[in-house]
Amino acid sequence: MTQPAISSSDTLSWKRLTLGLLALALGCSYAMYQRNKPAVDSYLRTKRFYFFNAFWVSKGAMITMRLKPFRGTLWQQINGVVLEIGPGFGESLALIAKDETTGLRNVSRYVAMEPNVFMHSRLAENAENAGFSVQYDKHTCPEAKAFNEKHRRPELPPLTIVAGTLDNHTDLPKTILENGPYDCIVSSMVLCSVTDLDSNLKAIYSLLKPGGKFVFIEHVHHTDDSDTTLLNCKPGDINLGRWRTIQTAMTPLWAFVFGNCRLNRPTGKLMEAMPGWSKVEYKTLRQTVNPMAKMTPLIYGVAVKKE
Repeated sequence: MTQPAISSSDTLSWKRLTLGLLALALGCSYAMYQRNKPAVDSYLRTKRFYFFNAFWVSKGAMITMRLKPFRGTLWQQINGVVLEIGPGFGESLALIAKDETTGLRNVSRYVAMEPNVFMHSRLAENAENAGFSVQYDKHTCPEAKAFNEKHRRPELPPLTIVAGTLDNHTDLPKTILENGPYDCIVSSMVLCSVTDLDSNLKAIYSLLKPGGKFVFIEHVHHTDDSDTTLLNCKPGDINLGRWRTIQTAMTPLWAFVFGNCRLNRPTGKLMEAMPGWSKVEYKTLRQTVNPMAKMTPLIYGVAVKKE
């Protein structure tokens, strides 16, 4: 018995129906997201923080070792009233110089602004081991009261952990403003992942005292061979056109997986173009040891605010 033939018009009708249902489902999903946007964004942010913390537990030591030679020199300049944005687990706190007389870290007050609350407990532990009296910010950390009563040590330099960011430089967290202006602001592999780079740079500048220092290590978009800040890399060692393209192409997926981290930000060039610095001095390190190093050239240095 012969089967009835399926006409092209029937096939087309089924395709249209399927596409229509898909479009309807997508439209409904988008409408539901818009209706519940704050809750959904908060949920996704929490999940992203959770997975990034797990990643840092697994791979953070390797990244810390890569940065240690540069931190070892730069962190010796940190002193006075300090703000660090995105300290993570706070491994670098142990590199801050000590006063020869007192044996204490050479800072009077330290504010560690880490938005990822899953990192706070290890950050607090490392800060205490580095010789700080650790407190949680009462405005942004729900566990502050219980923690602070147990961990206050007034004989040590105070370090306050704040859950916040500088993404909105016109509406900064209260504790960040109360403790400023700062002698030093520190960032280490952070500006690649902030939501608004321009806003963060403006906030850093506004929070510094005149003559204050912004100490930084960041990974950036590749420049060209005319870059005078380059170290240990000769023209032709890296196919810059290819790797700049790879950085740009990989950034959307990379940012999704690694907490908004962007591979193609020209952070050093943006700082140089900002008015108000008396100097912006940094070196650029290109490494050819493996694809990861090729994809993440580093800049490290200091920007000084005009007196």
